[in-house]
Amino acid sequence: MSDEIWDHEDEYAVAERIDTAHADNPRLAAWLAEQQDRFDGWNHRHGGGWDFTERSLDRMEALVREHVTSVDDLFAREHTPMIQVACWYVGEVHNRTRGTEWRMDPEPADTHPWSKRPYVIVPFTRLHEYEDAEGIDYDARPQHHPLSGFLDLVREQPTSGAGSLRSELDDYEPDTGTSGTRHRP
Repeated sequence: MSDEIWDHEDEYAVAERIDTAHADNPRLAAWLAEQQDRFDGWNHRHGGGWDFTERSLDRMEALVREHVTSVDDLFAREHTPMIQVACWYVGEVHNRTRGTEWRMDPEPADTHPWSKRPYVIVPFTRLHEYEDAEGIDYDARPQHHPLSGFLDLVREQPTSGAGSLRSELDDYEPDTGTSGTRHRP
C-alpha cells in the first residue's frame, strides 16, 4: 500500500477516536442529564409549549434577546439554568430535525474555552458527506455550539438578523462546497 493510503487511514482513525471520546464521556452525560432534568421547570417558566421544532428557534431567539442584554451579560449568566437549558434546547432541535448528536470534550483545555462547552455535530458515520472546500480540514462536518448562536444574537453589531438560530440548520446540507467554512466556535 502507498504511504498516501496509510496516512489517510491514520487520520481517519484519529478523527474517529476523538469523535468517540467526545460522544461518550461522563462530562457530557452529566451535562445532558442535568439539562433534561431542568427542562420541565424551564419550559413552565418560559411560557410552555416548547416543542423542539424549527419554528421554535425563532421563539428562542426572542427569549434570548429579551433576557440577555450584551455579550458580557451572556457570559456572566452562561452557567445559569436559563442559559444552559436554552443551549440544550437549541442543540436538541438540531438533533431532532437534522440528525446531529451531542459532543463535549472529556478533557477540555484551559487555553481553549470553547472546548469546555457542549456542541452538536453530524455523526461521524456521515463524515464523507462534507468536504473542506480548501482541502485543509479532514473533518469538515458542520458543528454548532448553541452558546455561539446566542453570542451572535447579543453582539452590538449582530452578524445575522432575525431568524439566525433557525438559519443555522441550513449548515447541515451536505456537499455544498462551503461546509469547511461552517465550523462555529
